[in-house]
Amino acid sequence: MNASFRHVLLAAAMAGFCSAAGGGEHGYWMSSPSLNGWREAVFRAGVPAQPAVLPPGVEPMMMGSSSPAAQMLVLEGMTHLLTFGDMRAFRKFDAALRLDPDCLMAHWGRCMSLMGAGPAFQDQRVHSMKRMKELALRPDCPEQERAYADALAVLLMNGPVKAQEAWKTICSTWKRDPYAPLFYAMLLRDGFDGQGNPGEGQKEAVRVVDAVLKERPGSQAALFMRALLEEVAPVISPETVETARKAVAANPFSASAHHLLGHCLFRTGDYEGACAAFKDSENLCLAWEKAENVPPALDDAWFRSILYRAVSEFCAGHYRQANAVAARAASVPLDKKHPLAPGTLLQIWEARTLPARLMLGRPDLPAQALVLKASPGPLPKGFPDLSNGMAAVVTQYMGACYSARQGRPGAVASAFDKLSGVLRLLMDGADAARRQMSVSYWARCLQMGSLYSSEIRSLMFPGSASVWMSEAIGSQRFSSLLLPPVVPYPAEWKLARAYLKAGKYRECADMCEQALKRFPNHAGVLDTLKQARAAGK
Repeated sequence: MNASFRHVLLAAAMAGFCSAAGGGEHGYWMSSPSLNGWREAVFRAGVPAQPAVLPPGVEPMMMGSSSPAAQMLVLEGMTHLLTFGDMRAFRKFDAALRLDPDCLMAHWGRCMSLMGAGPAFQDQRVHSMKRMKELALRPDCPEQERAYADALAVLLMNGPVKAQEAWKTICSTWKRDPYAPLFYAMLLRDGFDGQGNPGEGQKEAVRVVDAVLKERPGSQAALFMRALLEEVAPVISPETVETARKAVAANPFSASAHHLLGHCLFRTGDYEGACAAFKDSENLCLAWEKAENVPPALDDAWFRSILYRAVSEFCAGHYRQANAVAARAASVPLDKKHPLAPGTLLQIWEARTLPARLMLGRPDLPAQALVLKASPGPLPKGFPDLSNGMAAVVTQYMGACYSARQGRPGAVASAFDKLSGVLRLLMDGADAARRQMSVSYWARCLQMGSLYSSEIRSLMFPGSASVWMSEAIGSQRFSSLLLPPVVPYPAEWKLARAYLKAGKYRECADMCEQALKRFPNHAGVLDTLKQARAAGK
């Protein structure tokens, strides 16, 4: 089964959180009777009612707090958590704690939202973990909130699979909780196998979310989660696209909802529609940065949307526009105050290499001087140096591409050897990737390097291109919600172009048809298919 990006992120955060939670001190908390016999919540007397008017996308839920405003902020934060807006969620929970430092659910939410935020937020994580434990052990703590705290403890100490039972119990005990079923579904999802069949957890997650939508068809978080469950399916159905549109309609001010719609449209080959949705997400992100004085380093959502828009423009055949969009993302100054922040990691791993990657992916390879100009310079000191591996992979691939164009097979072979050396070094970087909060980016870099290696071998031995590209084709995955595909084209396209060059027009056309299943309406693939059909007449 394919591991989701969020599960990779959870795994990367486990060790740091377990030590932050107090290590050997958690025994008493974990043996709390609340894990075995939850009962209906009895809330503190005199808890003010929540305001009648809720912001878009927010659903009511009782919680113990002396401040109605803090209650509302926590609910907003819960919705952001379930729609992958972690940094927005953090700021809501943080604001709630300034109003009520004893709000357990605000501490719980701060822990959840900072799970992958890096060491810069270690103090907040540790404080909220300790304070949540203290509040959960108080005799007047509402049982539902204690259950949430215990479920988080299980998640951090035992992993997502063990945590599923804790969340399932919350769902069955507090049936009117609007959020617990969606957190449960998030933990259940296990993707699709190599044949495109959903895993058992995936099927159960769909049943859980469908039940929520049957009861609350306008729930933004549930609509978001339902579309998210199909994010890496072999085919994105029209129903999934419509669900994503409903999520946007439920809260038009949600950048995450617009990004989700962009992803779904990208997967269906509607690149124009995807670009528009990603642009809407970008604008909402910029408005949020301005309104709350947030630096770009803490706004990874903006980077995700603009990077995805650049790739969407490429797939639509708008190569100059794609590079203009990518160059804008790459030109954002690095923030030395936040070297491991979510946005910074996207900058140094993805944004700074994307202009060159897009140029190298074009069917009409531009002049090498242009690609060199778009390539990233040395990374300043103080930033995660493992990300230099991404730039090194791109550099060696670039050398192979231009050496092949110039008819220099020896230079192509040399670039292949150097790329192999870079990948060997990167494969030894797992520990560094964990320390630098970069496990998912490191894995993407290795995936890209493997595909580039196959392409270079096909340049070295064009007569056996099908052999070298078959592994790349088999290992390429559908893009996920959070990031665009690591290369902006299907691997089948490279083999199709090799067939076209060799005069194998039928094979070229067949391979293009296969490529279009992965990237529907991809402009480069459609052009190659057109050439093959014309030449084969």
